[in-house]
Amino acid sequence: MEFRIEKNSPVPVIKQIQEQIKLSIAMGALKRGDILPSIREVEKQTGVNRGRVHRAYLALHRSGLLAPAPGKRIAVAISAAASDSVNEQCLGLTRNTLRRARGIGVSPIAFARYLSQYAREEERRAPFIAYVDSDKEIACRRAEQVSGMWHASVIGLTIDECKRALAHGGGIRKVLVNHLTFDSVRRARWGSEIDVIPIEIVYTAQTIRVLSKIRASTLLVLLPRPALASARFIVEHLRKWMKGEERKIAWMDVHKVTDFPSLLKGACYDRVLVSPGALNQVPVGLRRSPRLVPLQMELDPEALEIARIRAGVLV
Repeated sequence: MEFRIEKNSPVPVIKQIQEQIKLSIAMGALKRGDILPSIREVEKQTGVNRGRVHRAYLALHRSGLLAPAPGKRIAVAISAAASDSVNEQCLGLTRNTLRRARGIGVSPIAFARYLSQYAREEERRAPFIAYVDSDKEIACRRAEQVSGMWHASVIGLTIDECKRALAHGGGIRKVLVNHLTFDSVRRARWGSEIDVIPIEIVYTAQTIRVLSKIRASTLLVLLPRPALASARFIVEHLRKWMKGEERKIAWMDVHKVTDFPSLLKGACYDRVLVSPGALNQVPVGLRRSPRLVPLQMELDPEALEIARIRAGVLV
């Protein structure tokens, strides 16, 4: 890979190096396992101090895009979900478009600004990316978070809403889901053009503190239906944060609970843990019960960065 550094650019050289690598991954020019030039080679090629090159590589390593390789080298850790021809197609389209812009007397930079503004308006009208969850509130909240971090238009939809949008010719091509429901969502018939991308979700620091203080011996985890396939994984992950003796942890589809007051007052379970996608099924008046523990989760920053590259979003 050859880096092109603009010395007079207002963009710091570290960010220039990072963005060129991200673009190459997103466009399919770099794939998983490809070896990048060494820090010394980049310094020699660009004149950029090796300390800055190291910082650029280190940040991408921390975000999960790069990984150590044999011989003290650095390699690409992921591949974008794009065909090998995407890079060539984009390059050809760009050249042809800029040639036509020049032909009508518009400078390439001015046209790029116009195109960027038009593309944002078009994507707001017909979103390219959707965050899908069984719970509408969670889907919208996650979509808003991703939109803010990616500076891109992301719509929040339930699985059924997404299917209807696609059936009516919607522009959605990238479907983001949390990693616990990835398998169940992927099994839905989306069509070959739709790329379903998992994003890992993790417990918040507050939830981890609450879990570490639980001393109850019998617990029940209430889950939404799409998460049932990952129930064993969820339970084992919960055990990791609970200190002390072995506990009995059961799980249940929240939609099968017919009497929440009896469940919370009964002697079967000392604590009832409720996953985010199941909380809306719990009556509002019971959500502050001392025996009920809402589990709060957030998007993992590293997984989010990898998903951004797979989705073809460049920040």
